Formats: sequence, structure tokens, C-alpha cells
Amino acid sequence: MIEINLYSTSLFLTKIYYQLILDFVNKAPNEVVWIFLFKYWGWLLIIYFFLRYLAYPEYMYYIQDRWFVQNVKMTILAIDVPRRNEQSVQAMENFFDHLQGAHATITLWEKYIEGVFQLSFSCELVSIEGNVQFLIRTPSHLRNLVEAAVYAQYPDAEITEVNDYVHTVPKLYPNETHDLWGCEFTLSNKNVYLPIKTYIKFEHRFSEVFVDPMAALLETMSQIGPGEQIWIQFLLKPLAVDWGLEKGKAEINKVLGKPPEAKKGIFSAFSKVGAGLVSEFTTQLADVSLVGEEGEKKEEAPSFKMMNLTPGQKEQLESMERKIAKLAFNTKVRFVYVTEKGKMNKAIGVNGLIGAFKQWTDMNLNGFKPDLKPTGTNAPQYVLIEYRRNSRRNWLLDGYIKRDGVRGDPAKPLCSEELASIWHFPSMYVKAPLLRKTEFTKVAAPVGLPLGEAPAMAGPKELGEVIAEKTQVIPTFDYDNDAFEMQFAKDKNAFEESRPAREERLKEITKEDAVRLKQIEKQEPSFASTSAKASVDKKATEGVEKEAAKAAKKSENKRPSSPKASASVETSAGRKATADRSDDKEKKAEKVSNKEVDQKEPGLPGNLPFID
Repeated sequence: MIEINLYSTSLFLTKIYYQLILDFVNKAPNEVVWIFLFKYWGWLLIIYFFLRYLAYPEYMYYIQDRWFVQNVKMTILAIDVPRRNEQSVQAMENFFDHLQGAHATITLWEKYIEGVFQLSFSCELVSIEGNVQFLIRTPSHLRNLVEAAVYAQYPDAEITEVNDYVHTVPKLYPNETHDLWGCEFTLSNKNVYLPIKTYIKFEHRFSEVFVDPMAALLETMSQIGPGEQIWIQFLLKPLAVDWGLEKGKAEINKVLGKPPEAKKGIFSAFSKVGAGLVSEFTTQLADVSLVGEEGEKKEEAPSFKMMNLTPGQKEQLESMERKIAKLAFNTKVRFVYVTEKGKMNKAIGVNGLIGAFKQWTDMNLNGFKPDLKPTGTNAPQYVLIEYRRNSRRNWLLDGYIKRDGVRGDPAKPLCSEELASIWHFPSMYVKAPLLRKTEFTKVAAPVGLPLGEAPAMAGPKELGEVIAEKTQVIPTFDYDNDAFEMQFAKDKNAFEESRPAREERLKEITKEDAVRLKQIEKQEPSFASTSAKASVDKKATEGVEKEAAKAAKKSENKRPSSPKASASVETSAGRKATADRSDDKEKKAEKVSNKEVDQKEPGLPGNLPFID
């Protein structure tokens, strides 16, 4: 227990109080300023604010820019993946996890003296006159890391080094040839630990059909015409492994209603000492302790329990825990739409693209929204409107060209699952509709089931049609073309020489796909023809027996006048029934043969309960 001399403490505080009154009361403003600066060392406070908020940022920017220019070179890689890509979005998530190998440990000397900082990647999506291209801008010494990460997930990918495409448009606005519209995208929720709508939610839980949101984005970008360009930039800076453990847990506790945990440090130590002093002061002054008689504080009952959480809060907790458990990058998203004069189509280039980004929005969690007020090129509405809009255009375009991660809104953390959802190669969704599964059980019909004539059902689709509808879902847009590489490739001769080998490889992939589909077709027709033949034979036998029974019944109903007549009638009836049975057998045999001929074309079995 700390002992306090109350008399000496109160005497000291009283002297300070009267001294402040003598120094500042009834003084001129300039005298107050001089007294504060020199008598009370106020100039130290001014120097601190100057160094912290003016000199320090300029110094760090200078040494980091010097280190970057002297030691780092950047390379832009164009990535093409065959349109018949069968990799899922999980492959791109693995790709981003692989890029975490670029995270560096930087010492204090390197950071504040040499200017070393964590390098970033830029994953870009570009459409030039409708030709869509995936690009990655990477430090040159990390190029092998990027290529290894791509080839590990997409063995048939083609990677080409290209020149920077941003130099094809003017850098200053206004000008006589081009117009520009752009902005930055930010998260719609202030809680950055809530994830956006990821690819897991775009897959139907039961049918396992994946509706790719990238298809809408790429389709929009492919709709632009001559003289138009759309640029989308994702700046990614790797974060440490424990990037979200502390603050993310704090957000989770906030949802649960738990009090925040006290931070361990020098300030917490001082606060504990201050609390002890106040407690001792009140104890000696009034002989009353803030602590209970037993010296233990009463624990408050928890104000919020898991059972009281709403479904939305439970989803938030699960989503935050899932996000902070994954590797992440500090991410900044920029969007630029450049056109020639008179060709700007905002319905496609602006509204269509913003609408495509809305697909990743979950109102209960997080999503993307255009940050128009601080970064939108058309945000200024009053006072020097055109001048401020052109300044905003130049500012945004310069940040895009330099891939500046500081300019504009602060970067927000996105985990690898979120990044894979917004930047991945569309895949040909392969579904196995021919896989025979027991998806239902046979039970008795319910009591009171209304009886009536069953509606006509559509015939089974041919196997080729089902495969065309389900397994050959190939995008209509072409993101695997050579237009971009032929325009921006650094070594165009080498690129042209590599085309024959590339085309041969694509032919081999197409042949492999065809062989695999033929194998699927061979497995199904045998089952289909066997089941169809058995059902047809059974129906034919049942039909013959029914007709024979009807003929016998008719013969019994006819009573002849004499035994001879009856014998002749019976004989003629028997011959007629025998002839009818032989004719029916011949007809059924012809139908069976025709059915077998039809079964040469692969088709689904006719006794399936339904066809999706």
C-alpha cells in the first residue's frame, strides 16, 4: 500500500494553482504566449508537432523514394489461361497465399535510415477496346515467385512480359483528345474485419452450381468499343501472419458485449499507479475504500450471451473469425475509365462496372462502394467545378500510373479468400450429371392423394445436350487473346515465335477434353440401352398377354347355335388370337430394333425420376 502525505500534496497543488493565476490572469495575449513558450517550455510542444506531422512524413517519403529508385525495378506480366480452364476459385486463393512469401522482416535501421519498406503487388484487370487482359505488376526480383505461384495452380497458363499500357493515354486533363472518369473503391462497413461476399456464397448449397460473379464483370468490360479503355487496379501489400488477432478479437468481443481487454504497456502501468493513488487518497481522506471488505471486486454478470445473439450477429462472428484466420493483404482498389472525346458511355463503363462490384456486397457483412466524395472525378459540385474536377482526374491518374499505395483512402485488409473472389480466372464449371447416386428412397403413396391423368412429360435429353449445357459452360467473352500481347509485349519477336507451340498445346488440351467426354459417353449408353431394352421387352410381353386375354373373353361371350358352329368359331377365334399375337410380336420386335438404332446416339436412361 502506498502512503501519501496529504498535507504536503495539497500544499504543492495549491502553490501551482496560485502561480498559474499570477502568470496568466490580467496579462496581454502576447505576454501569455511568451510566458507559455519560454517559462513553461511550450516551444517543445510546437517542435514535436512540427517534427511528427510535417517533417517526419516528408523525410520518410524522401528516403523510401530514394531506396526504391536505387534498388527496385518493376515488371508487368500478362497472364493468359485457356478458356477451358477447369480450376476452381480455390486455386486462386492458394495463389494469393503463395504470394505471402514476399512479406519481409524490416529492422529499425533499414526502416528509418535506409528507407526500406514492404513492397507490394498490383493485380490489374484491363480492357482495351473490349479485349480483356489479366496483369500482375511485380518487383523484378519477385518475378520467379509470381510465375511459380501461377504455374502451380494453372499449368497451362501463358505468362508474357509486357510494357506498361498506361502510357497510351494523355497524362494531363483537360486535353483535346480524351476524357476520363474514375474513383477508388472502399469497404462499405467501417469494421474492416467483416468480410465481403466471397465465392463460397456464390455456390448453391445443394445443386453445387457456381455462379461466377467475375463473368458479369468481364462481360461488362468486353462490351466497350473502339476508343474506350477500362482499368481496374488492386494494390496488394502483404501483412504479417498475426495481422488481425488483436484488433479482430476486439471487434468480436464488441459483438459479444465483452469489455475490452486492458493493454499491457507503460501507459497501463501508469494508469494502475494512478488508480492506486486515488484509491489510497480516498481511503485516508474519508476512511472509505473503493475495494470491498474482502478486497475483491464484484464480478459483473455478463450482459450478453451467445444464446441471445441474433442470426445476423452469429453470422458476423463466424465470418470475422474465418477472415482473421486467413492470410491477408492491405488492399487498395482504383478504377479508371478513359475514352476518346465523344465516346464515353457511362451506362456501360461506369454504371455497369459499379453494378458488377455490387455483387460482392453483403448488407449484413461488408462490400465495395465507390468512394466518390474524396476520390471521384465528378465529385466537385460547387466553386471552380471544372478546375477541381480536372485536378482530381490528374491526381487519380497519377496515383494509378505510379501504383501509389498511400494516396487516397487508406488501404483496407482483405484476406486471400476475398481477393480470390474479386480477381480470378473464370473456369469452365464441370459438373457430373451422369454420376449415378441414390438421392431418394421409395415410400408408399400418401393417403388421400388426388388421382388424375398425369401431365405429359418431356422426353429425356440426349447426353450431348446435357454435356453442352452443364459441362461446357464456356464464357462468351474472350480473355485468352493475343491482342494485348501483340501491342505491349516487350519482345514481340519472341512472342510470335512462341505462338505455334502455344497453339499446339491448346490443340492437345482440346483433344484431351474430347477424349474425356467420349469416355463419359461410353459409360452411359450401355446402361441406358440395357434399361431401355428391358423396359420395352417387359411392356411388349404385357401387351401381348392382355390382347390374348381380351380375345379369349370375346370368344366365350359368343355362344354358337350348334357344336359344329361353336367348334368352328373357337377354331377361327384361336387362329385369329394366334395371328394377332404373332403380328404384335413382329411389331414389338420392330419397335425394339428401332429403339436400339436410336440408342446408338448416346442418351440418358428413360427411367430417371427427373433431369436437372
